[in-house]
Amino acid sequence: MGAKQLAKRFTTRNGLPVWVRLLRQKDTSHLVDLFEHMGPESRYRRFHQPTDNVPESQVWAEAERIATAVADEQLGLIAFATLPGEGEVAVGVARIVWLSDSVAEVAMSVRDDCQGQGIGKRLLDMVLELAQIAGAESIVGLIQNDNEPIWRLFDQLPYPLTRTIEGTESEIVIDLARKKDEVGMETAV
Repeated sequence: MGAKQLAKRFTTRNGLPVWVRLLRQKDTSHLVDLFEHMGPESRYRRFHQPTDNVPESQVWAEAERIATAVADEQLGLIAFATLPGEGEVAVGVARIVWLSDSVAEVAMSVRDDCQGQGIGKRLLDMVLELAQIAGAESIVGLIQNDNEPIWRLFDQLPYPLTRTIEGTESEIVIDLARKKDEVGMETAV
């Protein structure tokens, strides 16, 4: 499936046009810009550690590692919008990292000034669809228990989710092989 087939457009709740395409090797600078437009709380929720004093060289190296990963290792989507005073910029990214032939880990970020507009929901829906097409049967992740926005997103998914609470975080498993109407959400302690 080519990049043009995966390019999607949508409009946010605030009327902002957004377009999404596959993450490419040349997207390093977009990933760095996205990181720079995330506040300390958003960064902590995404990376599970404080990232306030990360050297710029480390941010660039990590962004390049993500942008240049091969399809056997990850699949990613990046969302763009034209923002006042900034032009066309990356507003969000979602990706899966393969852990096995049928299991992948999900990660996503939306820049702070674009949160709450439905970008994260659309990116999550799209990356899960892409994962399913690529053969993923389940998606795993580690989420802070107090991350209310991501839990609201997960509640809206059409797939059953198992949540195992471990201290301040929960390990999740999203079952892409079934729909939520077949089974309810489960929580294990």
